[in-house]
Amino acid sequence: MEDTIMRDAVRYVKEAGALILELMKQPLQIHEKKNQSDLVTIVDMQSEELLRNRIMNDYPSHWILSEETDGCREDSHHLMLQPPLGYGWIIDPIDGTTNFIHKMAHFAISVGIIKDGIPIGGVVYNPVTDELYFGRKHGGAFLNGIPIQVGQEQELGQALLGTGFPAKEWKANSSVVEQIAKITGAARDVRIIGSASLDLCLVASGRLTGFWHDGLYPWDVAAGLIIIQEAGGKISNRAGNEFKLSDDTLVASNSYIHHSLLAVLK
Repeated sequence: MEDTIMRDAVRYVKEAGALILELMKQPLQIHEKKNQSDLVTIVDMQSEELLRNRIMNDYPSHWILSEETDGCREDSHHLMLQPPLGYGWIIDPIDGTTNFIHKMAHFAISVGIIKDGIPIGGVVYNPVTDELYFGRKHGGAFLNGIPIQVGQEQELGQALLGTGFPAKEWKANSSVVEQIAKITGAARDVRIIGSASLDLCLVASGRLTGFWHDGLYPWDVAAGLIIIQEAGGKISNRAGNEFKLSDDTLVASNSYIHHSLLAVLK
C-alpha cells in the first residue's frame, strides 16, 4: 500500500506544480495573514484545494494537516504530540510564498506522509526548476530519481549553513541577531533563502551543510525530515534531542558538524 501512496504523492505534487505554473501567468491576489511578511495568494489556496481533494478522494480514511486550512490553529504542534493513528498527510501547498510572489524560483510544494505519528515518506517539488526530492523510510533519498546524500564537510568552519526567521524577529535586541553573529563567526557563511522544505532538501543533497530554524510548523518540515534522514543526515531540536513534529526548534546537518553546530547555538 505504501508504494501506491508514495507514487500518488508524487503524482499529486506534479499536478499541483503544473497548476501553479499556469496560475503564475495571471495577476496575483495577495493577502496578509498575520503581518506583511506572512502572505497567502489565491494560488496557495488552489494548490491546497487540489491536493486535499486528491487525497480525500483516493484515501478517504487518511487524515490531513495543511497550512492554509489548519494554519490558523495554534494547536498544530500540540496535535503532533498525539497525532491520529493510521496514515496522514501533512502538506504545504506553496512553501516560500514570498519568494513565489516576487518570482524567485525558490519555493516548493511539500507533502509528508505519516503513519501512526511517524514520518515514513516525503516529497518536495519545485515546479519552476522541475526538481523533485523524494525520501522514504528505509528506502533512500533522491533528486529526480538520482540518489543523494548530505555533504561531507567535517568542520563547522567549512560549512555553508541556511536559516530563516519571521520578520518580526529581526530587531536589535532579538536572539536572532545573536544567533546569526555567533554562527557567522564559526561557519563559512550563512544563507537565508526562504523555503524551509527546500532548504532541508539542500542539506539532504549536500548543497548546504546544515540548516537551523526556530518557530517552524509541521507542514514546513514533515517532508524534508525524512528526506534528510534517508540522505544520511542528522536532525534534532536545539536541545540536541531527536526532532519531533511537535518541536518548534530544528537543527539539521551532516553527522560531522551537528554537535559543533548545536554547541554554537546554545
